[in-house]
Amino acid sequence: MLKLIEKNYFKINLAFILIVAVYCMCGLIVPLQFISANKVVAGGMTLLGILLATYNLVIKKVYLKIKTIEYLLLFFTFNIITSILVISYGYSTNIKNTLIFYIYFLTVFPIFTGVTREEGKKIYDYFFYTVTVFNIFGVLVSLIQFILLKGYRVHDYKGLYIRQGFVESRLFGILASPNFLSLISLIVIIFLITKIGSFIKVYKNISILAIVLNFIYIVLSGSRTAFICMMIAVVIYSIVMFYQKGNTKSLLKVVMAIIVVLFSYKVVNFTSEQYLKYNKERLEAQDKKLENKDNNLSLERTDTSEENISNNRFAIWKSTASFVPKKPIFGYSGGNWYEIGKKINPEEYIIKEHYLTHNGYLEILFYNGLVGFISMGIFVLSFFVSMIKRIFRDKKEDLVNKDLLSMIMILMVILVSNLFLSSTFYGISLLGIILFLMAGYFYSIVSTDKSNFKKLDIDRIKEVELGVMDYIHNICNEKGINYSLAYGSLLGAVRHKGFIPWDDDLDIALKRDQYDKLYQAILEDNNSIYKVVSWENDSRYPYPFYRVYDSRTVYENNYIQNDIELGICVDVFPFDGYKDVNKEITELDMYRRLSVYTLYGIRNKEAGIKNIVRYLMLVVFRLTRVKTWNKKLNDCSRVSVDSEYIDYLMESKKYSTKIDAKALDEVVECKFEDRVYNIPKDYDHILTTIYGSDYMEIPPLEKRIQHDDFVAYIKKEN
Repeated sequence: MLKLIEKNYFKINLAFILIVAVYCMCGLIVPLQFISANKVVAGGMTLLGILLATYNLVIKKVYLKIKTIEYLLLFFTFNIITSILVISYGYSTNIKNTLIFYIYFLTVFPIFTGVTREEGKKIYDYFFYTVTVFNIFGVLVSLIQFILLKGYRVHDYKGLYIRQGFVESRLFGILASPNFLSLISLIVIIFLITKIGSFIKVYKNISILAIVLNFIYIVLSGSRTAFICMMIAVVIYSIVMFYQKGNTKSLLKVVMAIIVVLFSYKVVNFTSEQYLKYNKERLEAQDKKLENKDNNLSLERTDTSEENISNNRFAIWKSTASFVPKKPIFGYSGGNWYEIGKKINPEEYIIKEHYLTHNGYLEILFYNGLVGFISMGIFVLSFFVSMIKRIFRDKKEDLVNKDLLSMIMILMVILVSNLFLSSTFYGISLLGIILFLMAGYFYSIVSTDKSNFKKLDIDRIKEVELGVMDYIHNICNEKGINYSLAYGSLLGAVRHKGFIPWDDDLDIALKRDQYDKLYQAILEDNNSIYKVVSWENDSRYPYPFYRVYDSRTVYENNYIQNDIELGICVDVFPFDGYKDVNKEITELDMYRRLSVYTLYGIRNKEAGIKNIVRYLMLVVFRLTRVKTWNKKLNDCSRVSVDSEYIDYLMESKKYSTKIDAKALDEVVECKFEDRVYNIPKDYDHILTTIYGSDYMEIPPLEKRIQHDDFVAYIKKEN
């Protein structure tokens, strides 16, 4: 069974996300709501989502593979706690919300982790194509209703009496909410604009028509939220394009883009109002039929005034906020808030009117308290910051990623609209689906895009590593710095005259004074290719020792998922005066590891449930930086000790690997592949200490320790 699922994993996930897209869009288009209202459809989709989430959690172990998922797991945990705390007020809605979060976090968000890059792109694009098709249908019918000046009221699938067509100076159309659908129209416009360049002529023309129709609908919908989001999206697009291009011509395009959008908005608005005035008699007849007092001769909103410009939102927000201090930590839950609020203050505005928050941020704070607000806030903020960082990196590489630009704009639409709308997260929401789908696509596909890099095979990796080692060897000779190959590299030099066949890394060791001297020498050299990275010059760097790396290269593996790009390198270890097993160092190393695991996405794929424990520790270790612990480790290990022995001290060890204090003082040259590098004259003493007296014997297959598999890339030459 598992083999069958794995074989069809892409197809299953594609089917699920398309079903979700159809379900959400049908819920927004009133004539199609019977599909979303069907219990078999809703139940089948939910069951498939839960099964996929469970498969991803238990079999795929996606919590080890995707960045920032720990914040979502924390939010999920806090939501359960909140639900338990208010269980006496009922639990059915909270169970539904918990299942939805389960699907959001473990099905939608990690949907790209178990598929190829090409399959991931298909899932992402097909989802938006499906949304676009349904959206165009809803928009097109709605615009026809405007042309025909049709206005009426119907009951939706929830039994609510809602407006349809052109009513009260707004085009509701066949949509459940013009505010929400105008946002979807805006998202569709953004998606098509950034994709249109890759379409063939016929699809390009269709896309242009779709963009125009959606733009007209946004204007006629009267949604101020959509207008604000549209202008912000235009500004972001302009800024990013100007930043990427950086010339006068691009600046003019920026200005023209803003002018064109504003002018087009005014043209559509003016033309529509003239059309309404031309059909004055028909509109007045319709108003009498609908018993409206408005003549609809203008697109100016009739449901707001100077005294009520927010359409009651200010009153709703104030009323909701008044409840927060009474349950600030875990909140009221998404399902039971009304019953609890009614008990606390039945006369409060939102209780009497049974209003939702109409603010996504206040909603999270109200429903899930500070713990939910902070964990979800960190997730969203991390997502946004990571995309901005990627923009800067692409600029350095002279790249423009249209998917990335599209996601930044759509994310800002979601974030800004959340100031005025509710339920992005609670219940199956299209905006919620889009948010987590985009985040998953970014972390699994876009952020790892290596289109400007060439993949390296193992032989080429070793060649690059030797290039780094050549640089170190030369600068050490030039500056009179005493270094030696260390650990597996030393063993490889002595036993194999090069790399250990099943190993591919290079390590060197220096006494502390020489270690510091080499670090400064590389910094001062400022080589265009070979660089040094440490916790001192990059706070994101997770290790207490430094690395010399080839800046043209990057690598990725399942053990390290980090914002910092760690290139092919040589590890440089400092050796200090030996101390007996130091409790302080052991504790500091533990804190460092916890900080790294939580803060910087480094996960041990062999640790299993321990990774979940690390995620729970995030609340504490989010308050610290790994740099803090690395500095403490360095300070502790560098304390001068009059000892006959030296060792690398900045990690907890099961047993001592101390060597004679003078063991690194005298070095000799030794063949390594087709090069010559330095090794200790008394290498036998060191290797015997670390690997035992039989270190020259080739170990059996089961004892050949390999480093974690990684994929390395080098930047393509222009």
